[in-house]
Amino acid sequence: MAKYWGQRLWRPPAPDAATTVHLASLLQSCGRAGDLRRGRLLHARLVLSGAAAASTFLANHLITMYSHCADLASALRLFAAMPRRNAVSWTTLVSGLSQNLMHADALAAFAAMRRAGVAPTRFALSSAARAAAALGAPLPGAQLHCVGVRLGFDTELFVASNLADMYSKCGLLSEACRVFDQMPQKDAVAWTAMIDGYAKNGSLEAAVLSFRDMKREGLVGADQHVFCSVLSASGGLKDGWLSKSIHCCVTKAGFELEVAVRNALIDMYAKSMDVESASRVLKIDPGGWNVVSGTSMIDGYIETDCVEEALVIYVELRRQGVEPNEFTFSSMIKGCAMQALLEQGAQLHAQVIKTDLIRDSFVGSTLVDMYGKCGLISLSMQLFNEIEYRTDIAWNAVINVFAQHGHGREAIQAFDRMIYSGIRPNHIAFVSLLTACSHAGLVDEGLKYFYSMKEAHGIEPKEEHYSCIIDTYGRAGRLDEAYKFISEMPIKPNAYGWCSLLGACRMRGSKELGEVAAQNLMKLEPGNTGIHVSLSGIYASLGQWEDVKAVRKLMRDSRIKKLPGFSWVDSNKKTHVFGSEDWSHPQQKDIYEKLEELTTRIKEEGYIPDTSFLPCNLEDIAKERILRYHSERIAVAFALISMPATKPIIVKKNLRICIDCHTAFKFICKVERRDIIVRDNSRFHHFVNGRCSCGDYW
Repeated sequence: MAKYWGQRLWRPPAPDAATTVHLASLLQSCGRAGDLRRGRLLHARLVLSGAAAASTFLANHLITMYSHCADLASALRLFAAMPRRNAVSWTTLVSGLSQNLMHADALAAFAAMRRAGVAPTRFALSSAARAAAALGAPLPGAQLHCVGVRLGFDTELFVASNLADMYSKCGLLSEACRVFDQMPQKDAVAWTAMIDGYAKNGSLEAAVLSFRDMKREGLVGADQHVFCSVLSASGGLKDGWLSKSIHCCVTKAGFELEVAVRNALIDMYAKSMDVESASRVLKIDPGGWNVVSGTSMIDGYIETDCVEEALVIYVELRRQGVEPNEFTFSSMIKGCAMQALLEQGAQLHAQVIKTDLIRDSFVGSTLVDMYGKCGLISLSMQLFNEIEYRTDIAWNAVINVFAQHGHGREAIQAFDRMIYSGIRPNHIAFVSLLTACSHAGLVDEGLKYFYSMKEAHGIEPKEEHYSCIIDTYGRAGRLDEAYKFISEMPIKPNAYGWCSLLGACRMRGSKELGEVAAQNLMKLEPGNTGIHVSLSGIYASLGQWEDVKAVRKLMRDSRIKKLPGFSWVDSNKKTHVFGSEDWSHPQQKDIYEKLEELTTRIKEEGYIPDTSFLPCNLEDIAKERILRYHSERIAVAFALISMPATKPIIVKKNLRICIDCHTAFKFICKVERRDIIVRDNSRFHHFVNGRCSCGDYW
């Protein structure tokens, strides 16, 4: 661009004043209409008459016209040929470059203006500040601020608003607040810049409070931009009352039918988990469906675990002729991952390929996560390897997949590859990595990465990271070290930490430490039924039946009911749900005949029922019957009689798989020669050829 900043000396005579004003008016109309052809004809006339070279005033209007018509190449050539340039010439060029998204060139032009000894106008300074904001360049922005202070423009409303907006978009909220507070007067534009800055930088409460202060100052000039910003902040706060209050302001201001504001309203209610209100806003204009409103509705249903309703919205979106974008697909695939809906997820995958969004890193990452949560780890890895540009989200997804499947070594390798590729790990990556180490029994490795968080990566461990280490010690049976770690923690353990310790105590039959964990967990989650069940299991494993009775009496007196266990399996485009000793299924006769057959066959292979963990004082035959009709075993039996032999059996369970069913499935997969995948509430188990992927470490 530097070649355009030189000086020219030839000066032809200027046209008379009346002609100049008339021609300038014609150029303005061409610029406003975007009529480049007519503008060029006028330019040709001016060149032939010599007026273009003689009149700086007309040359400035020509630059403006070309800028409005997005022909910056012509504007730059004209600027370079000007024999005389004034402050308006430079301002016009800087503004034109900034408006046409040539932000780096706009800053370069402003710098050339300073070198030429021309004092910047407030409009040139504001345009340069907008360019710095768009580039997210705080250093040039601060330099512009210094120029504004020296010229006395920093307190002028127009300049200060742009400076505040620049600082907020560069993430420097304290600097933005300082500029804003020094403004002697504030208009709606200045308030909008601050509200938008707060919202986009995560200071959601400050954004809402600024909106309140703006209203208190009696500024009625709020437009759709400020409403969109404050609605976004309100949605992030998930405050239902606040959401409805701001909605009232929108309605009173008459912006409810504006597309952008209506989309923001739907998004706000969806983020606040109020999908009913979001749906009512969507119905204000039945023909107003668009990809933003539809995706917001889908997000809301997914966050409230209403995946079927999200699918209905998705189908309606397609029926309305709206093409889904990468955010729509990511939300839908995320919903399928949450409930392990493999068939629906695969259909969405096919549509992603058809729309050519498979190259999008975010969509690819959600597919990696979805197939991982559906138990198909090989397909998950294949998709990860096909992602061209792997972001931290993609790496986090693949590390989490390895963690859920208990592949600790592979998770460590993926983490190290991520570091080597230049991606900086975040809190989420470390949670997945530490979980992987815990599930694979890699205690020393888990501790090494835990302590490296702060030392090597500058990340302060949070509650969830400490809980992972407690879980790591507990699964390894190192209960004393787990309790010592808890005692030395700089923060108090959360419910997950105590729950991990309690579960480990149940597995190891540690009564004293289990009672300590249970007492602390009750303080955090008094309604958690699993606490009493785990305590009862510890007492039962030690044969202390009086203590078991005392726990059960406490549960009855407190009206605490044990969370029932359910297992479900997808077959023939339907989801079949089973409970323990469930006799409600239409094929129950065939299912229980298969169960009896399986029990006989696996006993012949060496299966011995493990009744030691059942918290009931019954005969072994009665206990064996209870184990035989556990929900996960019924689901597997149903899958064996209803699914083709070529398909893997994928069973989902809302609780942890029991020890005896885990043993039984190793024998069942062997005698049936079928792969069985069980997804319980913490991880996956792949049963193949008489073995489980967890290596019996779970």
